[in-house]
Amino acid sequence: GEAAAMGVKDVLAALRDRTHAVLLRPRTASVPRWITPKRFTVTFSECFGHGSFILVAASYATDDFLMLRCIAVAGSTSMLFFTYFHPHGRVLWLPFKWNLLFIAINSYRIGKVMYERYLSGMLTDDMKRLHETHFYAMDPVDFAKLVRCGAEQHFRPGDLITAQNCENRYISLVIGGGVEVLRDGTVTYTLKEANFMSEAGLHAGLKLAGNVESCCSIVARRRDARGRPCQGTRLLRWDRDKLMELLEREEGLKRGLKAALSWDIVRKLKGQRLMLAEGLVEDPEKWSMKRKQQNEHRYAAILQNLLGRPDNLATHRDEINKYRIIHHIDDEHHRNALARCGWTLEEFRAGRRSSIIDGDEDDDEEGGSAEQDWMWRFNALLARLLG
Repeated sequence: GEAAAMGVKDVLAALRDRTHAVLLRPRTASVPRWITPKRFTVTFSECFGHGSFILVAASYATDDFLMLRCIAVAGSTSMLFFTYFHPHGRVLWLPFKWNLLFIAINSYRIGKVMYERYLSGMLTDDMKRLHETHFYAMDPVDFAKLVRCGAEQHFRPGDLITAQNCENRYISLVIGGGVEVLRDGTVTYTLKEANFMSEAGLHAGLKLAGNVESCCSIVARRRDARGRPCQGTRLLRWDRDKLMELLEREEGLKRGLKAALSWDIVRKLKGQRLMLAEGLVEDPEKWSMKRKQQNEHRYAAILQNLLGRPDNLATHRDEINKYRIIHHIDDEHHRNALARCGWTLEEFRAGRRSSIIDGDEDDDEEGGSAEQDWMWRFNALLARLLG
């Protein structure tokens, strides 16, 4: 055993000495005499050193994340040769160790990107078609992350998916079949493939965690637009807390999802106009009233979620104003929604309840909510740092 170990050491030492001799042997660089009569000598070790800095400079010119990481690994590897086989004959251990660390970090990120691209290629054919048809603006890797975060659920025709006035902690996407949205038993609109449900202002940047009261009942459709029986409804559902954590650490995914949600709002509005144009609304006046009530209830539910954790209120004021602009929530409806939540307009502007009794109760509730919010933000930051 010892003889074998000594033999390996001798082989490695001989290989090192031979490499050292090859890399450090001076070579004359041929330069045309009309440029300069001087002769320049250079070693392969120096070429590795120059190549390292050239690769670093080249990395500044690329926008592709994977290509940048690959160039960084190549540059650090070149620097390893230069620092280990240094022209002065001594190993420069300080830069050598730092470049080893850089290679390890960049290799990890390259491996992660390749693995995520592999996972995106493993999506089902239905999900790939959904991405190509409706989510083409979203990066395939981000779309795969979004799909993996959710869970697919199946509902038979007529099944109740969400009940009006009940707490709902899920955001859903229709991936098969369709659903009917009812307010007090009146169908206000229908949803089909690639429509979102219960997003609660996410398109306006409102990242609500926990439960949100449902402003309507959602039922799996029994018949399609042509009157044919439906086979059932398939949904991709996300737990609201888990989805918000994912969006907190994936900035690209957040931008892509926000764009998809904005386009989804447009599709829903077009669908409602189509219902009127095709005569599917029996009483347009009642239908308009129920839509208005549903819109106001949805806004009140969003406020109820935010006001349950007043610490988040200050950070979401811009998003609330944006939501009001998009959905035409005027001051009167805003005041009514606050009253439904037990708040006044003055308290909302101040960001806290003014009632002593309510204040004592809220202190107990907000203490737990603030602690949960702190833990949620800490976990999101930790996940982002660890990649």
